[in-house]
Amino acid sequence: MNQHLRSTFLVTFCLFCLTAFAQLPPNQPEQDCINALSICQDVYFQPNSYAGEGEDPDEINGSTSCLLLGERNSVWYVFTTQTTGQLCFTISPEDTLDDYDWALYNLTNASCSQIATNPSLEVACSWTYNNGCQGQTGPNGNMVNCPGQSQPCINVVAGQTYVLNISNFTASNSGYTVDFSQSTARLYDDIPPQLDEVESFCTGVRVTFNENILCSSVDAADFAFSGPDGPYTISRVLSENCDDGGSFDRTFDLIISPPIQQAGNYTISLVGYIADNCGNGAELKSEPIWMPLPPTAEINSPVPQCELENEFTFVYTGPSDVVDYFWDFGDSIGSTDPAPLHSYTTPGIKTVSLIIQDINGCADTATNQVEVLPKPHARFVSLLKVCQGDTIEFQNETTFPGSSLRSWYWWFSDTTTSTDESPVKTFPDYAKHRAYLEVYNDLGCRDTFAQEITVYPRPEVDFAVEENVCWGDTANLLFKATIGRLDNDSIEYWSWNFGDSSGVSGMLTPAYLYDSPGTYPITLTVVSDKGCGNSLTKEQIIHHPPPPEIINDTVCFGESAFIQALPVHAGTTRWFYEPDDEIPFDTLPFQDTEPVTFPYDLYVEQISPEGCYSERIVVEVRHFEVGEGNIVISDSSVEFPDPVIDFSLAGTIKADQYEWNFGDEQIATDFAPSHWYGYPHIFDVVLNVIDIYGCEYELSTKVEVKNPVAIHVPTAFTPNGDGNNDLLMVGHHLLQSFEFHLFNRTGVRVFTTADPNFRWNGYSEAGKALAEGVYVYRLRGIDLMGNHINEQGTVTLIR
Repeated sequence: MNQHLRSTFLVTFCLFCLTAFAQLPPNQPEQDCINALSICQDVYFQPNSYAGEGEDPDEINGSTSCLLLGERNSVWYVFTTQTTGQLCFTISPEDTLDDYDWALYNLTNASCSQIATNPSLEVACSWTYNNGCQGQTGPNGNMVNCPGQSQPCINVVAGQTYVLNISNFTASNSGYTVDFSQSTARLYDDIPPQLDEVESFCTGVRVTFNENILCSSVDAADFAFSGPDGPYTISRVLSENCDDGGSFDRTFDLIISPPIQQAGNYTISLVGYIADNCGNGAELKSEPIWMPLPPTAEINSPVPQCELENEFTFVYTGPSDVVDYFWDFGDSIGSTDPAPLHSYTTPGIKTVSLIIQDINGCADTATNQVEVLPKPHARFVSLLKVCQGDTIEFQNETTFPGSSLRSWYWWFSDTTTSTDESPVKTFPDYAKHRAYLEVYNDLGCRDTFAQEITVYPRPEVDFAVEENVCWGDTANLLFKATIGRLDNDSIEYWSWNFGDSSGVSGMLTPAYLYDSPGTYPITLTVVSDKGCGNSLTKEQIIHHPPPPEIINDTVCFGESAFIQALPVHAGTTRWFYEPDDEIPFDTLPFQDTEPVTFPYDLYVEQISPEGCYSERIVVEVRHFEVGEGNIVISDSSVEFPDPVIDFSLAGTIKADQYEWNFGDEQIATDFAPSHWYGYPHIFDVVLNVIDIYGCEYELSTKVEVKNPVAIHVPTAFTPNGDGNNDLLMVGHHLLQSFEFHLFNRTGVRVFTTADPNFRWNGYSEAGKALAEGVYVYRLRGIDLMGNHINEQGTVTLIR
């Protein structure tokens, strides 16, 4: 053991210095017996109470202990007495109102796991409520001041191991102090542990110390083993308490590697540092030990034998010092004989095991396998009674457990053979036949299987159908059928299936009326008294020609329609005006009608070469839907300088194409165009429309583009020579003739001109400056559209 482990023992009880928790968390290691805290001093102070009962809460059985409720917020302590004397201790709670209980168990010759089941291990116990003694309790001999909570000290003998359970019944947060100083026996030990006993066992050496050893201080390197055929190592150390998670144990099993090969004297040595519960290191020493050779189990290897014909002899071939044999043959049967005989009833690989035990109680196990060779089981499945011409599948169901197929061979009574696994065969004649199968597996095993198959005759079927049957007439059929004889065979029944899903008859010569024309597969089925059936299918044609292939025609209103009724195959077409007419008006397949001004129907039928009439069907003569419409314009009369008009179509015409002719040699194809006219005129607007059926419409309207005349005569002018408004002039636009006359207030004309671009300076025709005043003018003219203009007004002359 290294120095780190030595240091660990010096701080074993450092948990008593913890003050961080008001109460220790539950499931601390020392709350289970196997991890009990070692007592290595007189007084221990625990400032914090424990919570819970650890990982194993049922270590104390309340039905056999004074702790009727078992553990409660408990902790365990362990110690081994070093001298004989009295064990005394007092538990003093930090909070004097707390109630602590305790129980002491002697584990000198027992383990922690036995406490719950062995009531005799409990040495002393106290489960008394706090009755005013400051909560103190324990075997301290204080029988005067606290007789209810105190008990007499306990006599102990050196070398005995005890565990103490302290429980906090009140479950408070405060801790306690436990004081062992009143004891006369020395509890904690400062004496090194001793290797007390060594003994051999079947896989190694068992060592026992005189006191408990800390599990954490023991490993395989602490021991050495030597002897014949070495070297040896200790591969593992096993311990009941340590392997269960405990902190200490006294006995350890050392597993030796490799296993010894001969009996003899060997040496086991303690070479490492191991320590007891108080950190005392054990004395290093060596001990001699006699190691017997463990038994070795061996089984002979019997050769394979066949299923149901086997008897195996199993022989143990190992050393002779075996006293017990336990055989298991792998089929739920065993034996205790040294060399038993055994037979297997099933094939396969059988695992045989043998457990032997020598005079020292050491055991060994050996296993071996024997093979029981499987026998093939020949078998096939087929129909035993069939009808002539039936295909028979001989389904090979031979099983080959534990082996693969070597070969198979088939014989049939018609002298044919086969090497197929599952042959398919048809016997050509009706008779009683036999099938025989022989199989081998790859282990040389053979088996056979045979069956008899009876092949019965089938009826020979024939019948006659009637030709040239029109729809509405009956079809007459003639029955013909015979059968051969093997075992008094006869025709049992027959059935006609007329091929129209409903027609079935058992008559010999039925006459059948079909509901509709067509080609029907008529099947006559004849069945013998052995259930062998045969059937024959022939076609019965019920003639009813299809109506002609119709091509209707729909034209625009007022046009001729071209309709067709094309005969199918080699038929003849007949036209009628009404669906019930008896006399046709034409037999040609084509008709060119009069112009269509309203819808009407014609009717047509076909006659087949067999003289059968088809259904009379309608041929439609139609014109497309006629729509109505009108041209919508934004303004029927506009003037320069902005002669733009918006056009659109309104109505029920389902228009597809548009062509607008605006009357000025300009066209457009939009649905709603806008058009600008370049000169004044009254225009004829025409819209040609093609609808979705290809029918044409023509709509028209008129629009007028006026030439506006703009005349402006000033109301005053000032011919005073200042260069501003000195001349009278008339503003005008688009005139082809002009007259302007000016009169004074007495009606005398003072100025006249035919020049629309005149400039007058206020002088009379005689060259005299006219006086200030109001003058009357009269203006006449004709615009470019031929419109006459006649205006008059006043002009004021100001000097």
